[in-house]
Amino acid sequence: MGILDQMQAQNANQQSQGMSMQEQGMQEQQGGDMAQMYNVLMDNSMRAIADVAESRLREKGAVEGSADLVATAMVANLQAANQNGRAIPPQVLLKVGKDIALHLLQQMGVPPEQLDDVLLDVLLRALEKFGDMSQGLLSPEEEKQYVQMIEQINQVAMD
Repeated sequence: MGILDQMQAQNANQQSQGMSMQEQGMQEQQGGDMAQMYNVLMDNSMRAIADVAESRLREKGAVEGSADLVATAMVANLQAANQNGRAIPPQVLLKVGKDIALHLLQQMGVPPEQLDDVLLDVLLRALEKFGDMSQGLLSPEEEKQYVQMIEQINQVAMD
């Protein structure tokens, strides 16, 4: 289990403690909705970056190229959701970003023993780019949620 998976599991455990049965049932339904949203976002993201991935990675290198592709896919999904009057929960969009980065790094042959460190580096750079590229696309509440999640990732990186 990687660093980011551990962080997500810990966060999920903290959130689920103390919920009533009704709240847990509602969360399970939302979890199904989020899983469906995740699948759609992953499909859209992989299609969106497929044409430019190879040249971008060759041009910018593994870390910068992957970060650029991840940020671009995240912003494209966010723009599409906004145009359709929808919102994407930050945790879903960040999981999509993490999984895109992981997929790209595995395809490039990053050794398993280096994968967590490189993945964390790619994600931090991608989130920085995402922050710059998403100006005006997020509500103040959404921005706050992203900032909190980024701070959690940074905290894990420091440990």
